[in-house]
Amino acid sequence: MASCYGAIDRAVSFRIPRAPGRIPLDPPPSPPDSSGGMPTPTMPESPPFHLERYFARWENTVSRQLSASDCRPLRVTDVLNWSKTPTDQLLQLRLGYTQSAGDPELRREIATFYPGRKDDDVLVVNAPQEALALALRAMLRPGDRVIVQTPCYQSLKQIALQIGCQVVDWPVHVDDNGFAIDWNSLHDLLHEPAAALITNFPHNPTGVQPTPDEWQHLVAKVEHHGLRWFSDEIYRGLAPDDVFELVPAACLTTRAVSLWGLSKSFGLAGLRLGWLVTGDRELRTRIEEAKDWSSICSNAVSEFLGLQALRAAKPLLAGNRRIIAQNGQRMASFARRNPGLVAFSPPAAGPVTMARVLSGNATDLATRVREKGSALLVPSYLFDMPDRWVRIGLGRADFDDALRRWEMAMRA
Repeated sequence: MASCYGAIDRAVSFRIPRAPGRIPLDPPPSPPDSSGGMPTPTMPESPPFHLERYFARWENTVSRQLSASDCRPLRVTDVLNWSKTPTDQLLQLRLGYTQSAGDPELRREIATFYPGRKDDDVLVVNAPQEALALALRAMLRPGDRVIVQTPCYQSLKQIALQIGCQVVDWPVHVDDNGFAIDWNSLHDLLHEPAAALITNFPHNPTGVQPTPDEWQHLVAKVEHHGLRWFSDEIYRGLAPDDVFELVPAACLTTRAVSLWGLSKSFGLAGLRLGWLVTGDRELRTRIEEAKDWSSICSNAVSEFLGLQALRAAKPLLAGNRRIIAQNGQRMASFARRNPGLVAFSPPAAGPVTMARVLSGNATDLATRVREKGSALLVPSYLFDMPDRWVRIGLGRADFDDALRRWEMAMRA
């Protein structure tokens, strides 16, 4: 993701600086082009964001979601009730500019979820997608060899490609029994020098997650090889039990940046609020300065409601864990009732996993379920995978009705 800015009397293109120091307030103008006029700022060309285009085309045409990656969407009244916050506090909120790093009280609350980190290690952004883009552009430089866990949400890989990095896939191991983390593959990839590692655990779309011991092993690799580490932890809080929850990467090494937000685990995607945490203060400052060229600051309503959601995080996340577990049982029962249709195993953590299509391809199955059952499935080609799986999202409260629509579609 890149942004272009124009002054009234000249055009200016901007690239986030890597060196320490403030962003120049008045960048020099570009030279005139051959026609005598001023050149138009250009943006690095991007391919379509395939998954988001798919949702934009179909998400609002169906009645139910089978592949949603978020948990049950909450209402404003839910957040206020969970946190025991009087409605008047929201209605009296002043809607001026907020602080560029985020509301201090919100940052203090976020820091309580990161042992050993302080509020000054926290940067609040408008959405996790913005956080991802700003962090990677501050961390990476053209020519860097970057190892990216795949399959992945497209921007985790595409932004590094846009920067001009040499991107190397670290694929999840796949066989007929499901998915597993391929630690031997990572070991082999690190035989050559690398600048950075990009991971996502709990993993979207496969649902794999390291054990706590494996997580510590990964931290040791990052330290040993001197890697910068971007750890996408957007599904944090959704392991089946607290004993399986991973300590955020940013709490284990200053070489890491951890991403979390309200969209997935909390069911508050409409607030468009996320945050980054890192013990690297110089990097955090560079990211905040880069934010001046994107959103500048977050919005007051989202920060207020986000604070209340975090204060109610324990019961809220526990409720979403219960829904995921119940829906996992429903999905397993569905697969048994429909032999020859899909093979399913629940995720190790998080709300999403992949079900293997046993007959035909995933795209044809998704089309049939959408057209005959008004329910949306996401086929695996949208994650640059063979067309043999569909993503299953277990976080929604109406998942049982979505499964009934799937069965109805198969009978039609």
